[in-house]
Amino acid sequence: MKRYIVFLKQVPASTKVGIDPVTKTLKRSSALTQTNPDDLYALQAALDLSRATGAEVVAVSMGPASAEEVLREALQRGADRAILLSSPAFAGSDTWCTSLVLASAIRRIGEYDLLFFGRMAIDGDTAQVGPEVAGQLDIPQITCLSAIENVSADRICVSRRVGNLTQRMEVKTPCAVMVSRENGELASPTLSGWRRAQAQEITRWSETDLGLDRSLIGLYASPTKVVTTAVPQVTKNIRWLDGGGEVFAIIQSFVQPSC
Repeated sequence: MKRYIVFLKQVPASTKVGIDPVTKTLKRSSALTQTNPDDLYALQAALDLSRATGAEVVAVSMGPASAEEVLREALQRGADRAILLSSPAFAGSDTWCTSLVLASAIRRIGEYDLLFFGRMAIDGDTAQVGPEVAGQLDIPQITCLSAIENVSADRICVSRRVGNLTQRMEVKTPCAVMVSRENGELASPTLSGWRRAQAQEITRWSETDLGLDRSLIGLYASPTKVVTTAVPQVTKNIRWLDGGGEVFAIIQSFVQPSC
């Protein structure tokens, strides 16, 4: 059976997010949330391909209990089943520790043909998790995917955007692909999909289910250390100008006389 695994992340829906003064990480509970935009395009790419190949589409998200909303959206859009990776032990994981957790989940799911990731998450902008998972599993990776042209029993033909050039390549499967919104259009969710998503059970796995040592995951196991954070301070000096003479004088003060 063919299987595509899609990874989705719950991210803040606003830039007004608090930062924990001790851990220097985002206080995600302080903001409204959404599904990371690029991840939805990765899901759409998997769903489009599954219609041609008959593959099962499995949606996976790592996060707190509230991340179930992300998986409900994935089910509504057409994913066959969903798995939430949730535990206090996962909190604060950087991209390296996150990739360890996701790779462990993939191994537990079993055989797969393609892994779909969004190009990057809008709350971190690192674009590291997908490639790191591919590295953990020792499989090929395709970044900056622009189109999937053909899929055979053990290979995938794709094109990817490299600067101003388009590169066509054939890659052996299983492999990981990184998708962004340039890949296509999102299909609109349906009411029947929403009903199906609400009725479907979401599987939950913790570090115990994945066979992970707690000392290898989470904030304190993460090699990335945030020393300090700061919010840029923006000030404005506003003057009301009464007439054209004042405007002309200000402009003239900035104009350097020609030699």
